[in-house]
Amino acid sequence: MEATSNQTDLLIQAVMMLGQRLTSLERSVTEIHEIVTSTRVQKEWYSTTELAEALDKSQFTIQERWCNCGRIECEKEPESGKWRIPGHEYRRLVSGGGLLPKRR
Repeated sequence: MEATSNQTDLLIQAVMMLGQRLTSLERSVTEIHEIVTSTRVQKEWYSTTELAEALDKSQFTIQERWCNCGRIECEKEPESGKWRIPGHEYRRLVSGGGLLPKRR
């Protein structure tokens, strides 16, 4: 029975060490995430996919409900015909700016 108790103690110690290492890893990942998100390169144009990801919206919502309806400042890319959002509009929306009024 002594061997079983010793094995249990070793297992408990191993689990506790693993928990400490996971906590440390979580802190490191959080720090890296903060660095990455605070040092994003500002671009001149953004895609509807980039805006959708930044706002946790669907690409359909950005393209069909916002771009096609004139709810955000955007234009069609001359070569591809895809919607693109100017950098200043992207930053305005990501920082909490609202949609433009609906067209009548």
